Amino acid sequence: MEFNSNSEFEVSPKQNEAFDIKKFISKIFNFWYLFVIGVLVCGVLAFFYARFSPPVYKINSEITIDDQSSGVPGGKSMGSSAMMDFSDLLGMPSNAFNEIAILKSNILMINVVRDMHLNGTLFRKEGGFKFVELYDDAPFDVRIIEKKDSIKLRNFDITVNSDQVNVINGKEGLNRTVKFGEPIQTQQFDLIINKKPNAAIIGNKNYYKLVVQSVDSKVEELSKSFNVDLTDKKSTTLSLSFEYSNPKKGEAILQKLMELYLRHNLENKKEIADSTLTFIDNRLKIVSQELSGVETKFVQFKQENNIADVAEQSKALVGSASDFYQKLNEQQVQLTVLDDLSKYINNPENKRIIPSSLAVPDPVFAAAIGAYNQALIQRGQYALSYKDTNPVMQNIDAEIERTRQGLVSSFNSYKRSLNIGINTLQAQNNKLNAQVKSVPKKERIFLDYSREQDLRQQLYLFLLQKREETAISKTSTISTATIIDPAKSDFEPYKPNKMMIMLVGVLMGVFLPFLGINLRELLNIRIVNKDDIVKNTKVTILGELGNDVEDGALAVIKNPRSILSEQFRSLRTNLQFVLNNDKSNVIMVTSSMSGEGKSFVSLNLASVLVLGGKKVVMLELDLRKPKLSLSLGMDSNDGFTNYAVSSSIKVSDILKPTFFSENLSLVSAGPVPPNPSELLLSDRLKELIKELEKSFDYIIIDSAPIGLVADAQLIEKHADICLYITRQDYTYKSQLNILNDLVAEKKIKRAYLIINDIKQRKGGFNSYGYGYGYGYGYGYGYGNVESQNNADTSKRSKLFSKMFDK
Repeated sequence: MEFNSNSEFEVSPKQNEAFDIKKFISKIFNFWYLFVIGVLVCGVLAFFYARFSPPVYKINSEITIDDQSSGVPGGKSMGSSAMMDFSDLLGMPSNAFNEIAILKSNILMINVVRDMHLNGTLFRKEGGFKFVELYDDAPFDVRIIEKKDSIKLRNFDITVNSDQVNVINGKEGLNRTVKFGEPIQTQQFDLIINKKPNAAIIGNKNYYKLVVQSVDSKVEELSKSFNVDLTDKKSTTLSLSFEYSNPKKGEAILQKLMELYLRHNLENKKEIADSTLTFIDNRLKIVSQELSGVETKFVQFKQENNIADVAEQSKALVGSASDFYQKLNEQQVQLTVLDDLSKYINNPENKRIIPSSLAVPDPVFAAAIGAYNQALIQRGQYALSYKDTNPVMQNIDAEIERTRQGLVSSFNSYKRSLNIGINTLQAQNNKLNAQVKSVPKKERIFLDYSREQDLRQQLYLFLLQKREETAISKTSTISTATIIDPAKSDFEPYKPNKMMIMLVGVLMGVFLPFLGINLRELLNIRIVNKDDIVKNTKVTILGELGNDVEDGALAVIKNPRSILSEQFRSLRTNLQFVLNNDKSNVIMVTSSMSGEGKSFVSLNLASVLVLGGKKVVMLELDLRKPKLSLSLGMDSNDGFTNYAVSSSIKVSDILKPTFFSENLSLVSAGPVPPNPSELLLSDRLKELIKELEKSFDYIIIDSAPIGLVADAQLIEKHADICLYITRQDYTYKSQLNILNDLVAEKKIKRAYLIINDIKQRKGGFNSYGYGYGYGYGYGYGYGNVESQNNADTSKRSKLFSKMFDK
């Protein structure tokens, strides 16, 4: 162990150890009897559990599923048919994951329980406490007639003989003896026990137990023992496993469950087919009515619009409109020509020939124009020979005027006829244009009727086809699941595993005491071992002192060869590393509360220092509750209190030598003052310590508990180190925070821990976690102190014993 002057928050290397093997072994040795008892008790319990636990067999089976979901091998593809299949629309795809959920469903297990009457379980007594579940090997059958929907668990003791049965139930006060087949009434149900034909009831096997429970509770019990898994992630084969105490009955239960599952699967498909047929028939009626209505409206539309062939009729109508439009254009052209001719004809002064390009198609009118042009040409010829006044020229002009007047009259008449023709053609053209404009609308309506008729007709034919397919499918429906392996039980039960149960029992016998010991330590609020100190403070441990109930306060003086004396010597050695040995040292001893051993440690530390050849003085400065004087059997009337209040009293007046050593002196507390703190603040304390340092190597101050009053803090400034006493199984862990706070706030300069009253255990180990197996001297241990050959020490020990006995 190493120390230095700044040891307040040094961490001992042992604090960082993850596992202390000594501590572990110490716990086992200290409480060995608990481990022995634990192993014996748990071993016996494990033996009886393995002996009387009912055997559990594992029953296995396998089912393969025909996966019909799309997109998987063997399944139907959406692209394989142009039309959607109604089985895809209405039927649930049969894949492995859906089937696992169905197999695990409550309704399937409920049907198994009801069909096999599993809510009544019969046991036969074998041995003192062991009952074995029966199946078909029972000599009688039990029929349960329920009166309520949900019944409570009931146990019945049954005793049978050749022709009678006795039934007992304590809860309902039932104790009846009836003949086989006679009903036994209870509050929740009736029991009818029927003897099986040719069943022999012999020996001691006529004692039975009947357990009746609700269907729901039995379903829950069986469901916990039933499991379904895929044999492989890429396959659709399911592995079914079931655990039951009776292998034959377990096989029957699992087989029944698979049969009900296959039946449910088949009935579900037939139900889907029936539902599909019903749906198709209903749709056929609706589609037939809709098709008839569409056809009726289509015929009426064609009749109203005189439509036989929309395309040809539309083509003819467009051609007629074009012809009329062309005729109208011709008439308008002729009218334009007439308008141009009017410029020549209506002007009498105009002697020009009418251009031939303005000729009209009418032959009569064209001949009249030709005659007029010929007259103009003739006049031009005569004009070369005659003057205008010549009668010949006048006759020709008169003829030309008459011809012009006839042309004007003909022109007006022809123009009127042209206008009438143009108006007629215009009206007819407008009518045809209106008819042409109405053609797209009628054609669209025609096409709508055609499409709707075609759609209804195709849907009607499709439904007829699917109806036939569904009817054929219904008659040839098979289940999509196939049983590969029927239910088969293992030859040997896999529960209970007796070797494993015994091993677990032994381990629990070791674990439970160890757990109890650790829980006790965990829940203990007091300091029990070194870990409790290490975890709660970083102040260095300077010394560890064992328990001593025989030697009293002067343990070192009365028995200098004891373990406790050696521990004080070890403390004395450790002090050499933390004190300056070239001067007088002041050591203050304090604690958290009264009763932790301050005075005991102070007295015995002083004693061991004196045995080492040092001069020591003890200052009893616990002015409120002094104990040092009482431990030494000395008078405490004259002491520090008198010295502090009277300057006339000298140190020599209060310094008292002890009776067992001239090198050990005591300054007692004196009378209990009303103001202890004020006395400790006086300069007289400083003067006293200075004076004592001149004559003594060590000054040990027994102060008041620092966790209760501030007296120790007032004395601390005069001390070189502070020894903080903690006591095993006495000091609270939380009280170490007092020391932590004082060190952190530097109210104590150099503090060290002393662990007091460490209990000794059997086997050389103590409850604190260390063993003391060393001896003193050569060849001597602590157990033979009286046989030591040190005469002086022996005489002194006897002398002190006599003194303290008095």
